[in-house]
Formats: sequence, C-alpha cells, structure tokens
Amino acid sequence: MSKEADSDHVHYSDWSTLVGFLEESEALNHIQGQGVPLITVTEEWVDKIKTARGTTSKLVGRLSMQPIVRDFGPEYEQWFSQLRSEPTFPENLVGVRSSKFALVELARIHSYQLDANMEYVDSLLEKVPDPSDLSGTVKFCLPIRDEIRKSDVLSWFNSVTNTFCAVTQNLDFRVAGNVQGEDPHTHRPFAGFTFSTGLPQVSVAEYRGMYLVKNGHHRALALLKKGHQFLPCLLLLVDDYQFTGGEAPGVLPMGLVMSDKSPLLSDFLTPAAVTMPRRRLRIMISVHSEAQVVPV
Repeated sequence: MSKEADSDHVHYSDWSTLVGFLEESEALNHIQGQGVPLITVTEEWVDKIKTARGTTSKLVGRLSMQPIVRDFGPEYEQWFSQLRSEPTFPENLVGVRSSKFALVELARIHSYQLDANMEYVDSLLEKVPDPSDLSGTVKFCLPIRDEIRKSDVLSWFNSVTNTFCAVTQNLDFRVAGNVQGEDPHTHRPFAGFTFSTGLPQVSVAEYRGMYLVKNGHHRALALLKKGHQFLPCLLLLVDDYQFTGGEAPGVLPMGLVMSDKSPLLSDFLTPAAVTMPRRRLRIMISVHSEAQVVPV
C-alpha cells in the first residue's frame, strides 16, 4: 500500500487480481482505477504485472482441462430435497438444460472473475470445515436459506424527500425485483422493490466441457486454501455462455476464458495474480419517489 493511501487513515482490504491475464497497460489501468493513489509507485506495479504476465505466458492446455466429478451418496438426498423445495431455488436454474448436486475437483475449475477479496476469503477460512468433514462442507457450500446468518442492514426513510435507503457491508446485496399490492388496513395500493443478498448455493456451470464457478467463488477459494480437493456444488449444464454468469460487468472476456490459457480458480493463489489494496466498500440501495404534474 502506498504511503499516501496509508496517511489518509482510510480502511483498505487486500484483493487478489489476475493481472497476468491482461495486457500490461490494461492491468495498470485496472489497478489505478481502484481508488488507491499509485502515481509515485507506478514502476513497482509495472514490475509486478510483468512477473504475473511472465507466469501466464507459460500456460498451455487449459482448454482441455476437465475436473473429476463425483456424485453424492443417498444420505444427502433429504438435504438436497429441502434445497430444491425452497422458493428461491428455481432462480438457480434460469437458462439451464440440466442440473444436479455434485462434487467437482477444485484444481481444474475455471474462473472468469478478475478480482477476489482475499480479506473476505480469509474470514471464511475460519468457518470452512476440515476436508474430512464432508457433511459440514456440504452445509457450508449448499446451505438451506433458514440456516444462513442474516446480513446486518441499516435502513431509514426520509419523509421529507420520500427517499428510502438501505446500506450493508455485504457486497452481494442487490435489488431482487419489484413488489406491489394493497395495504390490508387502509386498502391503499403500494409499489416498491425487494432486496436480498443473492442465492446462497455455490454453483458451477459446465459450458462446452469447461467448468466455471458461477456463484460462490470466494467460498470456493476458501476451500482451496483450506486444502479441500473437491467443491460441493450445484452443477449446471448450460448451452449459452451468458448463463454461466460470465457476461457480467468487470469479468474476464469470453475469448480468454474459453482459450487454451483460460484462468483457473487456483490462479488467484499463484504469481499470475497480484495482491493490491482496495478501499473497503459498502452497498447502498436508495429508492426515491415523487409526484409530478404532467400535461395531457
């Protein structure tokens, strides 16, 4: 971290970034775009990028790498039945041809994510069961929603501006859809938005023989650091790349991901990645309403 950043008394966290898979100028722009003043140490970051790019220049044969996939025993059927009966579970299956719960070899899972919050990964390490505890690992990766600890959300409503705000440290916080109805007491109609922290199940999408982490890549990294060989997940077979999740903003391009130099999840823990400081963030959702007079 730069002295300028440290002197600001601002909170930072360490992120691992796969700059080795980017062009040098693109990698430097990405690092400098994270809100950290690096002007006085540009040369240091250029050297780190060159080292990372040197690591990835030697990669071959990634396109044909396929993980070992194992099925679960019948003792987990009741747990998986509960998962499939949850109201939000069908959201996992949008655009999916088929699905099943499986154990997928971690070392051969690919990643389209460019960044990983390693501070968060390290905090998850304290909760990851030992590799010998398969039952605990299944519950960690494929939890039932009622057993998930709720995120702390601070919310308030400004009656002067008619603005509702909600803020949380959970970076998975999002607008989940709209809602409308009628107040049972006043019979006044209402309309608004629902929000949530996203789907809790770890999922891996198989597209053209390549296995990509779709949801839960921080938990998958935590398992990898803990020494797990297999990732309990919902394995999804998709025919369209967009349903892998790989077309979201800020991810690596499909041309790279589906190439012979495709990034693996494990590359976050190798010299192909560079650790850099980023400002700690919170997510805030705000909804504002107003009445307007319009001509007819």
